[in-house]
Amino acid sequence: MVDTQISFTPSLYPGESSTLKVLVSEVSGSDWVKDVTVSVQISPSSGVVVSPSSQSVSRINKKSSYTFTFPVDVTENAASGNRNIVVTVKYYEMDLLNINTLGPYYLQDSQYFDIDNPYGQISVSTNPQSVDVYLDSQYIGKSPMTISNVIQGKHTLLLKKEGYNDVSTSVTVTADSQSSVSKTLSQKTGGISVSTTPSGATVNIDGKYAGTSPLTTNGILPGSHDISISMNGYRDVSDTFYISAGTSTTYKKSLVKENGNIDIDSTPSGASVYLGSSYKGVTPLYLDGISPGTCTIKLVKDGYKDLQRTVTVKDDSTASVSASMEKLSIAEKVVTQVNGKSSSVSTANTISSTDTEFNAQMLEAGFVVLLLVISIVFTRKVLKSRNEATTNIENQTVVNNIHYGDNIETHIKDSVVQRTNIGSKQGTCPYCKDATNTGGVCSACGRNIE
Repeated sequence: MVDTQISFTPSLYPGESSTLKVLVSEVSGSDWVKDVTVSVQISPSSGVVVSPSSQSVSRINKKSSYTFTFPVDVTENAASGNRNIVVTVKYYEMDLLNINTLGPYYLQDSQYFDIDNPYGQISVSTNPQSVDVYLDSQYIGKSPMTISNVIQGKHTLLLKKEGYNDVSTSVTVTADSQSSVSKTLSQKTGGISVSTTPSGATVNIDGKYAGTSPLTTNGILPGSHDISISMNGYRDVSDTFYISAGTSTTYKKSLVKENGNIDIDSTPSGASVYLGSSYKGVTPLYLDGISPGTCTIKLVKDGYKDLQRTVTVKDDSTASVSASMEKLSIAEKVVTQVNGKSSSVSTANTISSTDTEFNAQMLEAGFVVLLLVISIVFTRKVLKSRNEATTNIENQTVVNNIHYGDNIETHIKDSVVQRTNIGSKQGTCPYCKDATNTGGVCSACGRNIE
C-alpha cells in the first residue's frame, strides 16, 4: 500500500513564494513501489505558478518513503481567495517474486490554501487643500483623496505645495483596512534686510514696528508688504516690497532731508538779504533747501531803514517775504554816517511821523551841529596823539648792537645811531683776557680774538 502526505503554507500574499512538500510512503506488504510520479495542480490556477509541476522517482522500497518538493510562486497581481492543491501519485507495484509489474495505480490527495488580499487604503487630508501627494516617490494626485490598492506594509507619503514647506511622513498599511493621514503644511516665509542713509531710522512693516535701520527680519509671509521709514529732520518714506517664499530681500533707501523755500522781494529791489547772520544775496531772491523752522530775514539797503521779518519754513513748501523799505531821514543819515553803520540809531527811530516839518528841521539842524562838534573833537584828539608820538620819538635815544670793545664817536639824530661815525678800532674788554686760545671768540663781547 502507498500513502501520501501534503504540507503547504496555509496562506500567501501576492508576490510571496512557498514550497509544497509531498511525502510518498510504501507502508505495508513485502513488495516495493516502482516508477512513482507525483503531479501537482492548483485550482484556480490564475496567479499561481508551480514549476516543475511533476516529478518522478524510479523506486521506493518497502516500508520506505520519498519526499517530493515543488516551489509555488504567487504573482503580484494574483487575486485574493481560496486555492485547492490537488496531488496525483502514479505508481507501479512488483509481485512477490519481482517478476511481474502491476499497475499503474493512482492515488490523489488535496489541500487548500488562501491568497490573502495584501492591499489596504490610505485616506489623505491636508490643510490647505490641493496639496500634491506622492506615495513612495510616485505622484498620486491632489488632496483630499483616498489611495486604494496600497500593498500592506510601511510606506512613505510626501506632501508638497508651492509656497509651503514639504511634509514627509511614514504610514503603515494593513490589508483590507484603511489608514488615515491628516497634515497641516506651514507656509514658507522670507526675510528682508533694511538699510538707510543715514542709519538710525524707525522702520515699520505692515504697520508694525520692526526696529531701527539697519535691521534684518525673517518670518515674513510671501507676497506684497508695506514699509514706512521715518527719521527726525528727514522726509517720511512709504513704500512696498515683495517677499518670495524661502528668499531674503534687500531694501536700501537714502533719506531726503526736510527742507523748504523762501521767496524774498523788496521795494525797492537790490536790498541785501541776511538769513540769520549769513549773507544770501540781494532781492529779488529765492532761497531753497532751508531746514524747516522759524527763520529771521533781514533786509539792508543804503538810504533805507533796516527791515527784519520772521518767517516759518515748512517742508516741501515755499514761504514768501515781501516788504516795502522806508527811506532814512536826513537826521537818520547823519547819525548813520557818524556811527559807521547802515542802521538808524534808536533815537531817530523814536521820531514820530506826525511831527511838524519845523520840529523835524530843528532836529536835523541839531544833529548837524552835533556832527560838527564831534568831528572837531575827533580831529583835535588825532592831532594831539600824533604830536605826542613825534615828541616821544625825538626824545628817545636808541643805541643797539654796540659791542663792548668798540670806540664810539657818536652823533645821534632821530634816535638812530649813525654807524658811519662809529669807530671800529680794535680794543679789548676786561673779559677778553680770559680767552686763552688764539682766534677764539670772547664770550662777553662776542668779538674775535686775534
